[in-house]
Amino acid sequence: MARRARTGPRRVSQADVARHAGVSPGIVSSVINGRDYGSIRVSDATRARVMESVRELGYVPDIAARNLAGGSSRLIGVFTYEALFPLGSQSFYHDFLVGIEEAADEAEYHLLLVTGAKNEDRRRSIYAGGVNHLRLADGGLLLGTNEQTDEIVRLAGEGYPFVFVGERSFPGVELSYVAGDYVGGTAALVGRAVELGHRRIAMAQLQPDEPIPGRQTGFRTGREQYGLAAEDAPLLPVSLGPTPGRLSLDDFLAEIVRRDITAVILENNGFVEPFRAAARERGLDIPADLSLIALGGTQFRPENAGLTELRIPRYEMGAEAVRLLLRLMADPSGGPLRTRLSCGILEGETLAPPPVRA
Repeated sequence: MARRARTGPRRVSQADVARHAGVSPGIVSSVINGRDYGSIRVSDATRARVMESVRELGYVPDIAARNLAGGSSRLIGVFTYEALFPLGSQSFYHDFLVGIEEAADEAEYHLLLVTGAKNEDRRRSIYAGGVNHLRLADGGLLLGTNEQTDEIVRLAGEGYPFVFVGERSFPGVELSYVAGDYVGGTAALVGRAVELGHRRIAMAQLQPDEPIPGRQTGFRTGREQYGLAAEDAPLLPVSLGPTPGRLSLDDFLAEIVRRDITAVILENNGFVEPFRAAARERGLDIPADLSLIALGGTQFRPENAGLTELRIPRYEMGAEAVRLLLRLMADPSGGPLRTRLSCGILEGETLAPPPVRA
């Protein structure tokens, strides 16, 4: 039976490194494996030249594929841009990882966690040392924030199959990702507040550019769906520190009081505790005087206990990311693949009917 033609970019081989460095394949093997073979002795200058070619070509020893027919390692790489362990089971990333593990297990793939390599500025890097560390796996999943645009562009340019867990956008890259439907989820939270009688609802815009797309759009969408005027449901620019053109926390609360706002939506859960503290200083009780809704989905932090907030489908996103990646690995030309999953509402104690004004 004829073998199926391989698709996608060809893996860089030791022979490629040898041609690039102008040495024999035996020398390359000696340098990469860190040992001498027979009469082969490698000078420091030659060793440095080989390693420079390794970095430039992005060669990674295909350890697993050497012993497996068909060249598949049966490995899915998971690269994280921030520390995920040890955080305890009740952490933001826990459900993502459970979904990834269970979907990979169902597909009979192993997981390779890539976390430790750092570049010159001590940030986690896929290409620390100039080598793509995800190449040991057939494809990769990317998690976390603080991603580096140049790395994503380079990874896409290599034709390496990968899926981002969370919506991202990079110039010139048709990215595959799985994300929550933050537009629909945020609009639904606006609707829940309206159902309770709120007609003056403000959203705190913490950054001019959305770190997670869809939440500000979802607020505007909900405002339109439920017939709220922009003046009664404003999107207000806020900053925890002094920032030109943005309200301080105190000024934001003063504006809330001036507009007679009865419910506030916070784009980022890191803003919850400072907001609560500032509200207490003004004598505002949550939720008796002012209801509070959060969109960050980090309910496991103690300061977020009891919050009414967006339920991000983390487990489902992790599992779906694996499924998308398997499709990409089977057909690298079939991307980009994108899925948005519905978000729910975590009922809490911070959303209540608006106060009755005398």
